[in-house]
Amino acid sequence: MSDAKIFTVRAGDRLPWLAYEFGFSLEDALGVTFSARESDGAPVFIDRQPAIIADGTYTINGVSRVLTPANGIVFYPWGAGDTATPRKGVQCLFHINWPGSLEESLPSEGYVRVVIAENF
Repeated sequence: MSDAKIFTVRAGDRLPWLAYEFGFSLEDALGVTFSARESDGAPVFIDRQPAIIADGTYTINGVSRVLTPANGIVFYPWGAGDTATPRKGVQCLFHINWPGSLEESLPSEGYVRVVIAENF
């Protein structure tokens, strides 16, 4: 998912997961976390929750793919409270933990954009 595209999930839904492709291998990563806040600078409502480094078979946009950490793709599985409230503009970051206590936040420019749309 590029940061130019807006990912939409409905309020209360926990699927689909948010997918993000880093464009480089995550084989050496110790882990990845996910954070989100409303774009008006509101407090963070998802604070460094674990993301999943792809390693197995996944269905993405209806296509089954076998992925390894070398593919550099992560998924954020929405928690029960993450999508409870509709939010028009959400800014998101992924934080990679590398060996040597080094951290890298991506995207390095801009944010992953998410909308939590109303549901009925």
